[in-house]
Amino acid sequence: MSKVFSPLQIKNLHLNNRLVMPPMALDIATEQGEVTSKLIAHYLARAQGIGLIIVEHTYVLPEGKAHPRQLGIYDDALLPGLKSLVDRVHELGVPLGLQITHAGARALNNPQAPSAVICPHLARFGLSPELSAQEIPAELSLEDMKNICTAFARAAARAKEAGFDMVEIHGAHGYLLNQFYSPLTNQRTDEYGGSLENRLRFPLEVIASVKKAVGPHMPVFYRLGADDRLPGGNTIKDSKNAVPFLVRAGVDCLDLSGGISGYLKEGPPGFFNYLAEEIKPIADIPVLVTGGITSLKMAEELVATGKSDLVGIGRAMLSEPDWVQKSFRKMRS
Repeated sequence: MSKVFSPLQIKNLHLNNRLVMPPMALDIATEQGEVTSKLIAHYLARAQGIGLIIVEHTYVLPEGKAHPRQLGIYDDALLPGLKSLVDRVHELGVPLGLQITHAGARALNNPQAPSAVICPHLARFGLSPELSAQEIPAELSLEDMKNICTAFARAAARAKEAGFDMVEIHGAHGYLLNQFYSPLTNQRTDEYGGSLENRLRFPLEVIASVKKAVGPHMPVFYRLGADDRLPGGNTIKDSKNAVPFLVRAGVDCLDLSGGISGYLKEGPPGFFNYLAEEIKPIADIPVLVTGGITSLKMAEELVATGKSDLVGIGRAMLSEPDWVQKSFRKMRS
């Protein structure tokens, strides 16, 4: 029996199989962050046969916006569009989650961050601070951080009201919570900087506020930037030490991806599989891994060998909306 097509229950979230369409930025909302017909059509085209869709990173405050036409969840006025998206996907029998985020140093305008340093993700794409349009961010005050934490909670409550089946907190790819976690971007000298535990303090506060907002039954995923892949940044060893903190905080599933250097990497398919191989043995909650996985055979191997509970199929589904059905037919033939 195929393991990847076996069901999985996470709190009140029932998945018919272990294949997940992970959050991928589309930049096809309106400039105010509203759902568009094009965005709904994109998800409907990719819903058939998938176990779970996690909708792209959605900003919790206007000042935390990363892209001009990024999807937003910062205001109740956005709820009708989000509800329409949920209802249309649910009609196909597919669970739908939402990723919530704040860009921090990567914000479009007036960026704020843990520390007044440029996010080194720019170097990943061959850019220098002099050539980039990114400003040096202002260091967040404790009051700023309190307001952002509240915004995450309100965004999660809106996600629940809109009918999403789970919510994922974005702590990877060089965005704000990843900036707090990484020593490359967090140079604070207060209780939110320095040690691993201190650098995790704000992400853990956000997790607590989100869990309180959605209640005990709605699953909360956390996308962990588990390896910065830059000198002086977090390594997989650091993240293995961080996992118990996240589990104790009540995270229901760890979604493993890249840290400050982002998610792009040259190399063979499955370039983040090593994260799952290292973290799954020490995490007593489900683990999701993505990263260039383009074959059902690899997805099956990851689940069957216990290296991961869920497998994200991202870029392959962007280019081939019916990837799941085609892959399943190939497996059966």
